[in-house]
Amino acid sequence: MKNIILIGGGEIGKGETKEIDLEIKKLAPRGSSFVFFGTAANDAEGYIKTIESVYGDYFDVVAATTEKGRHFSENAINNASIIYLGGGLTELLMKHFEEWNLVPILADAIDKGAVAVGMSAGAQALSQNYIHEEQNLMEVRKGWGLSDSHLCILVHSTKENFNDAKKVYNYAGLSGGLYGIAETAALLVQSGDGTAQKLGTGDIFKYA
Repeated sequence: MKNIILIGGGEIGKGETKEIDLEIKKLAPRGSSFVFFGTAANDAEGYIKTIESVYGDYFDVVAATTEKGRHFSENAINNASIIYLGGGLTELLMKHFEEWNLVPILADAIDKGAVAVGMSAGAQALSQNYIHEEQNLMEVRKGWGLSDSHLCILVHSTKENFNDAKKVYNYAGLSGGLYGIAETAALLVQSGDGTAQKLGTGDIFKYA
């Protein structure tokens, strides 16, 4: 069964995603490989250390950075139980994975049972479509579609901006459902039937 977790946002180092982090730990064996891509945040050292502090008590945490090279990233993905794509700039993350041809490798790992986790930018990249929001303007953009569902997502969602996102979603003529994922909330998307389960303490807004 495919398991993909799409997180709307939250400060992991402050414990805001603690409930989600605990659920992630239930999805893979203790001591197995947890691969973190901080690519969207330019491999920020502080971000890597935070992930290590939160997940290192349970998993063998490996940071796949640009400096370590493509071969390292490919091997890390192929041997991972959890693959966590961190937050930051979605365009930066997607460009890196596409230039290094890592998307099909990631897709194959998910098919074989690895759990993919996306935080904010990472969630957008994993989704079929997402609502990009910048300076009060919104547009639909395409992700990699690895969540194996036609759903469209809005991260960092609130009730107010979700109402605006619905208009953009309708204008784009999309189908499959729109989810607004608030801070400290996540969707666990499983298999190919579009089943989505709420995780965390934040709100999930749905529009079909």
